[in-house]
Amino acid sequence: IHPENNYQSNHPPIIPEPIRELLPATLSRLTAGLPMHELDIIIKEATACEDALEREIETLERELGIQTKQKKSNDGQQSSNKEPTPSNTSPLKEPTMISIPLLPMPYQPGGEPGKGHINYLNSVDAMLETEFAPPDRYFTVSALLGRLRDPMKLPYPPNGRVLASKTTTVAKGKKNDTPEQEKKKKRLALEKQKALLLLDRNDIYHGEQPDTTALLALYKKISSHRTAVVFRKPVNPAEAPGYKERILFPMDLSLIRKMIVARMIKSFSSLHQRVGLICHNCVKFNGRESDYAVLTRDFEEHVDDKVLEAVKNATAAAVAASAAASTAAAPTALAATAV
Repeated sequence: IHPENNYQSNHPPIIPEPIRELLPATLSRLTAGLPMHELDIIIKEATACEDALEREIETLERELGIQTKQKKSNDGQQSSNKEPTPSNTSPLKEPTMISIPLLPMPYQPGGEPGKGHINYLNSVDAMLETEFAPPDRYFTVSALLGRLRDPMKLPYPPNGRVLASKTTTVAKGKKNDTPEQEKKKKRLALEKQKALLLLDRNDIYHGEQPDTTALLALYKKISSHRTAVVFRKPVNPAEAPGYKERILFPMDLSLIRKMIVARMIKSFSSLHQRVGLICHNCVKFNGRESDYAVLTRDFEEHVDDKVLEAVKNATAAAVAASAAASTAAAPTALAATAV
């Protein structure tokens, strides 16, 4: 929505300011440990997704009779007998299940048969009918967004079945929190996100552990969670058709344990990132609002809690050991001074 439309002055922002400030750094943190090929796909998909969003917004603005100042200025500069410059975007190629394409086919295909598919919806009716916004039409971007948890989690599409089902579930479930309780939960959740971002500056988090003791203890706490049972063994491709084609870097908890024992994982950060790859793969294959994605967010929240706890305990132990060493060295230093 453009400023000259006076929309922002009459409506609160969809994403509150404190969350918008943390969102870029949080998304960056979620990409830590992902393979370079996966990061390359995210960049390509994000570019196509942004193009689709801009084009669908233009379609909505035309339907609403909105014309931006920039567009008016551009229209005024065009000659009356000159045709508009065509778009420089090329249609997406339809993928096959033989190999992963650079950009997957959008959920709603368009264009002419045999000439590929456009990556955006060109009518308001199509946008209202689908519950998949552009970020949901790209598997890898959707996986990244699908790992965001409340209050960082992005809104559901307004007319989607997902929103309706979630609303019904909440209505049938436990009682809603009071405004004060809801405010406290959001504050604590934001504080946790800040603490996770601060881990990147922590030497204990990145430092190499002298042996496997602390890492195996953390692994045990992670793998014992009720949701971890889904991730303890590799995905069986026979039970998940298309998994091998979409997920190029599989990871599971049993493999992580082997990597710890073999000293391929030597730090809390490395363990944390490998578990992040498990979560990324699950949401990428199943969709960001699938039941598995909900379970993944629950699991990753538990993992984050245990990693924060392990780093906090290790930091306290290091400080205590340093203080004890200083205390033990003090009498020796005094004796040497006396001599």
